Amino acid sequence: MAAECELSGFTTQVFFLAGLGIDREMRSMAGEDDNQFARLANQARQLMLPGEMGERFKAMAWTRGLDRELSGFALQDLRHTL
Repeated sequence: MAAECELSGFTTQVFFLAGLGIDREMRSMAGEDDNQFARLANQARQLMLPGEMGERFKAMAWTRGLDRELSGFALQDLRHTL
């Protein structure tokens, strides 16, 4: 029996995290502490820089029966490259 899933998104890690709102999450976690926000931003930079993990790692979503867009793929969807 086939799983009947469909590919709903494919993108780089940088666009996936940006689409999910990593900047808003960091601000929420840091609150008003600018030093904490700077530390989080530095950590996020490693996840998002093209020379680091941002372009090397990819995100892919397979869904079944989901009738809505996935925010992690809103900024860039590379399904057409597969």
